[in-house]
Amino acid sequence: MSEALVDRRAAPALITLCSGPEFSVRISTIPAFGTIMETVTQKELLERVKMQLASFLEDPQYHDQHSLHMEIIRTFGRVGPNAEPRFRDEFVLPHLHKLALANNSQTVESKRIDIATQLFEAYSALSCCFISEEVMVNHFLPGLRCLRADMEQLSPEHEVILSSMIKECEIKVENRGMADAQGSMSIASSLVGEDAKTKFLSKMGQLTTSGAMLANVFQRKK
Repeated sequence: MSEALVDRRAAPALITLCSGPEFSVRISTIPAFGTIMETVTQKELLERVKMQLASFLEDPQYHDQHSLHMEIIRTFGRVGPNAEPRFRDEFVLPHLHKLALANNSQTVESKRIDIATQLFEAYSALSCCFISEEVMVNHFLPGLRCLRADMEQLSPEHEVILSSMIKECEIKVENRGMADAQGSMSIASSLVGEDAKTKFLSKMGQLTTSGAMLANVFQRKK
């Protein structure tokens, strides 16, 4: 299906279905919205889809909709690795972090296990993506730590894997910081070197000029 057809027909139809009375119908639109986010590049269309997904996540009427949250997490895990990086960094990962944090306070154990398991699958898929240091520190790592807190109580075998993932991410952040610091030192060293070189050449120029003037003086005296 062309992007133009998705824009004119598919997306408006999905948005209309989201306003229907049946929650099950609204939930069934989420994978389709995810597919649009994964395959379409038209900025205005992506923004409309993003707004609809945001309404599912932020509207109070959906806060206790367990099956809706499950479908959103499942969809994020499926489309996140292939979605536009900005959408992933600014929307998917921050909302996964919020869902992981909220799940720490879930009192119904069966629901807590469901969400934690789905989050584990999503984070495992997204861990293969390039994630900026800012997003890693502010959202990805905190989300993983929230998930690990759940798995410590619910599934120790998952907790071991999450601890390994967290350690690996922390090392990546540390290595990037060291690389940035080394890069800054290298640039500073280069600037200092260039400055010293310029000063040296300037001095040499002055000495050469002085030497030439002295030679002229001696020649005149002769």
